Amino acid sequence: MALLNVYTKQDRAMDSWMWNLASNGIFTTKKMASIIDEVILNNGSRPQDGFLKNNLVPSKVSIFIWRALKRRIPIRTELDKRGIDLDSVRCPLCDDDVETIEHSLLFCRHAMDIWVRVFKWWGLGAVSNLSINELFRGNCNRSLSPFMSKIWQSIEWTCGYMIWNNRNQKVFSNSSWSGSMGLMEI
Repeated sequence: MALLNVYTKQDRAMDSWMWNLASNGIFTTKKMASIIDEVILNNGSRPQDGFLKNNLVPSKVSIFIWRALKRRIPIRTELDKRGIDLDSVRCPLCDDDVETIEHSLLFCRHAMDIWVRVFKWWGLGAVSNLSINELFRGNCNRSLSPFMSKIWQSIEWTCGYMIWNNRNQKVFSNSSWSGSMGLMEI
């Protein structure tokens, strides 16, 4: 049985999508987001993914982090692996290195500028020797209390998300990168 079917009702001006996962049978993106939140982000039976729920950040930030850890964000090297024809796989911000997830979110000099400031603000050690997994899974904050760890995690995730958004602004809107503006947004 299909979970989603398309149908047209005579008394509606627009087509509607019906599915089996809502009590009224009508598909909504809000219900889909709720299901994603319940099934994927809160699934405690998978400890490697169970950390992804942090009620201090919006779901879109949690989903972005989950996608980054699964290598499912459209970084140039990942797009190239999938046969997408690109002019270059170099970082669109600094052009210093190939754009990988680690480079774009952590090691690009523009991203690193933000991480250094945030780590200094929190009095934590150097960020230069961390991986994306260590950073976003909270392996650099073992000295913090559980409550402060959750706050720190929300800051890490927000930083990663904002770095990605600023990268996309540069790539798609040709806007300039501003570490100070990015830090203020965070």
